[in-house]
Amino acid sequence: MKSKKIILSLAFVAFSLISFSQEKIEWLDITKAEKAMAKKANAEKKYFIDCYTDWCGWCKRMDKDTFSDTLIAKLMNHYFVASKFDAEQKEEVTINGKTYQNPNYDPNAKRKTVHQLAYYLLNNRLSYPSFSILDKEFNVITVVPGYYPPAEFEKVIVYIGEGYIKNMDFETFSKEYSEKYRAAILEKIYSKK
Repeated sequence: MKSKKIILSLAFVAFSLISFSQEKIEWLDITKAEKAMAKKANAEKKYFIDCYTDWCGWCKRMDKDTFSDTLIAKLMNHYFVASKFDAEQKEEVTINGKTYQNPNYDPNAKRKTVHQLAYYLLNNRLSYPSFSILDKEFNVITVVPGYYPPAEFEKVIVYIGEGYIKNMDFETFSKEYSEKYRAAILEKIYSKK
């Protein structure tokens, strides 16, 4: 009986340590991200913006299933400066010296209007969730639309974060990822302090 209590106690302590040590994505306010991108520590990072809406069920599922995953958080924090952007927000946003607004915003309207920045970030293709990847000058590199479970999203962020996007199509990378690239990526990510 006593050994059972000890085992249960140890299991509880181990579970507590694991749950407290879970990494989370360091989401920055979109207006603070420009300063973060300028920091020397972020010199190799790209800018990741999660474009969502309050009514989007798949956006909520992406938060719950994918963005809460410890490995995804570790990869995101390694490769990107990350922000969330409500594509229907009323607040204006200034990025790279340019101000974007939601000029038709009406708090009493049943249906919200789209912010100008959402049009820019998504190349005028509004669907949610969508993820916009930008370079240091805040030029859109690519837009990734749709919901992804963690295992699939891992491939997407490594493909973009490692720069494979420049010289390999995603389909080829995706097929080869587990066998050719994953072990080295995980070693690099987990060995970084």
